[in-house]
Amino acid sequence: MVVRTQCDGREVIGLYVGTRNARRKFPRGTKDIELVLGHLHIHCELRPEFWRGRPEIRDPRLCDWLESKVFHGRARRTPVPLAILPAGKNAFRLQTIKLPYASENGLAKIGPVSDAVKRSHGKPLAPSSPAHSLVHPSASGL
Repeated sequence: MVVRTQCDGREVIGLYVGTRNARRKFPRGTKDIELVLGHLHIHCELRPEFWRGRPEIRDPRLCDWLESKVFHGRARRTPVPLAILPAGKNAFRLQTIKLPYASENGLAKIGPVSDAVKRSHGKPLAPSSPAHSLVHPSASGL
């Protein structure tokens, strides 16, 4: 299952599991889980809000680990996807996910190539294309 980090300004506050993941992967009413973070094992409480539409895992030790292993050296705190894999009863292993690298034109190489990209042979689309016809009003002198 894929979860994402949560940040509040500059501070990491935990993991967002998602409502569907919570329903499918966690037995209803589970009060705590064990997270395996490399050699570190921590027990995290699942607050009652977890089952009421706020499926978040918050724990100070988890936040410290995320700061150290995931956000070390990053200036921005945008959500980062992570994998949670089963590691026993109410135990899960948290792992980073390798994201696909960006191509030369800044587009990620995921999935099939679109017809527009095939026609352009990897070159930028012509200025007459709809994507380039959207000009900010201040740029057109209006």
